[in-house]
Amino acid sequence: MKTILVAVDGSAPSLRGVEQAVPLAKALGAKLELTYVVPPVMLPPAVYAETIRAIEEANQKLAGEVLGKAQAVVTAAGATADKLTLNGAPAEALADAAKAERVWGVVIGAKGHNVLSRVLLGSVADRLMHICEKPVLIVR
Repeated sequence: MKTILVAVDGSAPSLRGVEQAVPLAKALGAKLELTYVVPPVMLPPAVYAETIRAIEEANQKLAGEVLGKAQAVVTAAGATADKLTLNGAPAEALADAAKAERVWGVVIGAKGHNVLSRVLLGSVADRLMHICEKPVLIVR
């Protein structure tokens, strides 16, 4: 059975992506896998290990909360989903996970940034669309 990765970050657009992924999965006969990416901790080496550990623990706690919200959306739609937490740069981590044979594609919510902000700030959805080998559905 194929799997659809559904990228979630806790934002309203990502939850709209979850809502759209449910009927897509049903139509394709696919499983849903709610996916949260924990970004790397970017701190100088001089920072104490205790501080880095506290940040990593907070990131894992946030991952659980975000995945729980997304799971509630799936459950309310009468479906089920597995949960997955990845580590790394979000677009790259999602694209790498999508390379698995079991994965049909990725659904991701976009925050609707305009062209200028995408150029200046970047967009995970925009980047993913360009680097992912599988289909990417961007939900606005």
